[in-house]
Amino acid sequence: MAGCRICKREMLTVQGCAVGTVHINGKVYPRIKAGDERDFNPYMEDGERCGDCGAVKGCFHHFGCDIERCPVCGMQMISCDCEDVYYEWIEEE
Repeated sequence: MAGCRICKREMLTVQGCAVGTVHINGKVYPRIKAGDERDFNPYMEDGERCGDCGAVKGCFHHFGCDIERCPVCGMQMISCDCEDVYYEWIEEE
């Protein structure tokens, strides 16, 4: 089993990542959800899981997923050329 490095949850037993934003070049952007029209696989069916990270359609991909797109440049998130990219886990009270 594999845990997400940013939300710390087991990837295949939860719906998706709990971190919904990413900081890029000093601005905060919403992450693209699995199955979203801007996702690499926009044709996912309801209840279907991402083939790489296990996120359910409509939920956020887990950190390091090959299929997550960068919300700024549209390229693969794990290898895009955007600078100053980081995720911030904020504990909900």
